[in-house]
Amino acid sequence: MRNRLAIIAAAAVLPMTAAISLATATQAGADPKSPRVVVAGTVEDCDNDNPPTEVQFTVGKEAPSDDSPRVEDDGLYKVTFKNIPKKGVKGQAVVTCEDDTYTQKVTIKRPANKKPLRIDLAP
Repeated sequence: MRNRLAIIAAAAVLPMTAAISLATATQAGADPKSPRVVVAGTVEDCDNDNPPTEVQFTVGKEAPSDDSPRVEDDGLYKVTFKNIPKKGVKGQAVVTCEDDTYTQKVTIKRPANKKPLRIDLAP
C-alpha cells in the first residue's frame, strides 16, 4: 500500500516540477548581455488635449524617436536603443504635440526577458 501511495505522490509532483523547470528555463533563455533594448508603451495627450506627434528619448549618446502614425492615432510608441550598459542609464523622454511638449525622466535597463521594456508617458 505504501508503494502505491509513493507512486501516486510522485505522479502528482512530477507535472509541477516540470512546469517549474520549464518556467525557469524560459527565463534563463533571455540575453541580459545584449545592449539592444526595445522600449514601448503608451503616450498621453499634452495638457492642451492635442495628441502627440512624436516621442523622442535622450539617453546617453542615443536619441531614438518615433513619429509614426500610431503615436498620434493610437497613443502607442516603440523605439530601439542599441547601446544600453549593464547597469542601465538615465535620461528623458520628450513628447511633442502640435503646440505643446512635455518631458518625463526615464531609466532604461536591460529587461530580464526578451519583451520590450514598458514605459508609459504622461504629462
